[in-house]
Amino acid sequence: MLTPVENHYDIWYKRDDKFCPWGDVNGGKVRQAIELFATEEIQSSLGVIASVSVHSPTGPVISRVAEEYGKYCTIAIGGTTEERLDKLPMMKLTKHFGADVKIVAGHGMKTAINARVNEICKETGYHNIDYSKHIYQNRDLMFDTNSEQVWNIPNELDVLVMSVGIGIQFACVLKGLKRFNKKVKRIIGVQIGPDRRKLIDGYLNQNPLIEPRFDLEYELVQYKSAYSKSEIQKVGGFYLDDIYEAKAHKWMLKNIDPNQKTLFWCVGRRLTSDEVESICKR
Repeated sequence: MLTPVENHYDIWYKRDDKFCPWGDVNGGKVRQAIELFATEEIQSSLGVIASVSVHSPTGPVISRVAEEYGKYCTIAIGGTTEERLDKLPMMKLTKHFGADVKIVAGHGMKTAINARVNEICKETGYHNIDYSKHIYQNRDLMFDTNSEQVWNIPNELDVLVMSVGIGIQFACVLKGLKRFNKKVKRIIGVQIGPDRRKLIDGYLNQNPLIEPRFDLEYELVQYKSAYSKSEIQKVGGFYLDDIYEAKAHKWMLKNIDPNQKTLFWCVGRRLTSDEVESICKR
């Protein structure tokens, strides 16, 4: 199913946030998670585990899909306390969807959390859902599942702008632009966090000795902001993700000529605090 492309104030918006199969979690990560849960390796596992940031929508996404598939789910985090879990909207929603949220480190450093996740996998037989590993382990699934969403965007654009976290969704869109021969003069990823060019190039060029180098040019720009700082923004009656997309959108409005034919890619958004409260009261 293709998500729609809408025009608001002479800017095109790819509404991949409208992939929302259960009326709550949404976006490309949900689509990829559903496909991953259908694979034999996860179907045959005793459960799943994922390490996430306490502010990330990945926790609710994995726990929600696990709930649909009837899989035990553990979400591993660090840098918080049990007392704070229900004050953090993404963690509250993750617990609501049935996941066991485990604080496995006293800080949020990925290496320490991942080390504990690997130990838990050995102890339990759970499958580690890590998008940055699955982009290599399940390359065709991860790329094809979301790159096909490029099909219905305009065939010619001056500019395409997209927010970038660890760059997986951005790489999927790049693959789709090439796959469907879309003509885009400038492809810009607005980074909310550290530079991700090496990661993105790695996703796109996994077999450099036997495959031609991915040759679609793109730009990466940095948005100077604390990662966890929320910026609420609404466009044409819908919210943008407050950690990633609202910042990328703000950069676009400031730096891109409004007379150019521009598309902003909505990857998917975390739910607002009010939405989380409403879901948890059901």
